[in-house]
Amino acid sequence: MKITAVTIKGLEEVLAQELIDLGAKDIEIMHRAVGFHGDQELLYKANYWLRTAIRVLVPVHIFTVKDEEDLYDKVFDLPWDNYMDIDQTFSIDAVVSSHQFTHSKYIALKTKDALVDKWRKLEGRRPDVNTLTPDVKVHVRIYNSEVTISLDSSSDSLHRRGYRTHSVPAPINEVLAAGMILLSGWDKKTTFLDPMCGSGTLVMEALTLAAGRPPQDKDRRFGFKQWRDFDNDLWDKVTDVEVDYSNLPKIIARDKGLRPLKATEMNIGHLGWLDYISVEKSDFFKSQQSDEKFHIVMNPPYDERLRERDIVQFYQFIGDTLKSAYTGSEAWIIAGNEEGLKSIGLRASRRISMMNGPIPSKFCKFEMYEGTRKIKDKTTGNDKGQDKGSRRNDRDYDKGYKEKDRSRDKSSRGNYSNSDTGNNSDKSKKSRNEGSSDKSRYKRKEDNSDSAFDRPW
Repeated sequence: MKITAVTIKGLEEVLAQELIDLGAKDIEIMHRAVGFHGDQELLYKANYWLRTAIRVLVPVHIFTVKDEEDLYDKVFDLPWDNYMDIDQTFSIDAVVSSHQFTHSKYIALKTKDALVDKWRKLEGRRPDVNTLTPDVKVHVRIYNSEVTISLDSSSDSLHRRGYRTHSVPAPINEVLAAGMILLSGWDKKTTFLDPMCGSGTLVMEALTLAAGRPPQDKDRRFGFKQWRDFDNDLWDKVTDVEVDYSNLPKIIARDKGLRPLKATEMNIGHLGWLDYISVEKSDFFKSQQSDEKFHIVMNPPYDERLRERDIVQFYQFIGDTLKSAYTGSEAWIIAGNEEGLKSIGLRASRRISMMNGPIPSKFCKFEMYEGTRKIKDKTTGNDKGQDKGSRRNDRDYDKGYKEKDRSRDKSSRGNYSNSDTGNNSDKSKKSRNEGSSDKSRYKRKEDNSDSAFDRPW
């Protein structure tokens, strides 16, 4: 059967590689989604094992429509009794990208009307809507005049792993965190460090990846469990997994704020992982050079209320600290501020475009070699952010930045959305370095669409 895994913009290729590893065939990369073919077992595996999928859809009908009434008529004609029972609850989720159809909620309403009217004709009564925990979740996608009706096998978004019981404002999406780690190429041996850990999402995703633990819980309420053909024995087979927590690499979560550290400890403790992740109170900007080499993945806090000069200074401090205290290490940083990234003072060896909630962002790799990859100041010819910058780091940070830092701890560690997919119509150009999978093993769907629209899923 044809299956579609939905993801966040920028993670399509790493999701494709995950599917290859699961044994998927006929893989086709689309915008914010990857299509593939598989059987029922692969459908279960995709929901249970994919770290970078938001949801897994099974398309059941594709047709074209002229207007809303045509949509109603064609949805009415579908054999809904093949997909649900009248006593089951349902919900409709719609995504629209079209000049003609512009309101997703209205499309969902028309689809709902057609579905319940069809049941009234068949049975003389209608099924109930349940938007929170439906038995059957229907996904409607309209691109221009093409309509795809799918059954949502995941139901609830797969970014909800179940481990984050405590949070801080604007936490990073778990799917995005997993994708960042996979894209960074962490070898699962080098010490993993998140120096601005927030509620610990990155370190928890790193632990599950290193231990080979599936991102989902077996008892989660997946949509396919409510389907008529659900095979419990097959599900038991797919989820018969033993997780090995021995021989794990060192994983460190650091933050200078008590609130994020408490949230991280509570989340880690909830799953009994305090023995596997080290939680440390530490100000990144006061780091000291050590002989230990780190694989750093970080999501620096960003506050839109900071003036542009403050943002530039903040990222200068990040670059100065990396150069002075983490020589020999590798750092991956996600940021939605281009001027801030330029101010780091290190040349990025990779830049990957992605969405962090609603914010178009870059995920950049910086390698701290002794005496290399420093960007020259175009006006003076001097190296930016080395010896002089390191002294500036301590002096300026202690003198002028503490008050802003304290206010950030009290308010919000970031201006990041926790939306499922990070919907945004930005058609930013993909980095030529984007992705990590074997491109010869799948094809990319050609998109000749109007540039005003994304292909939504």
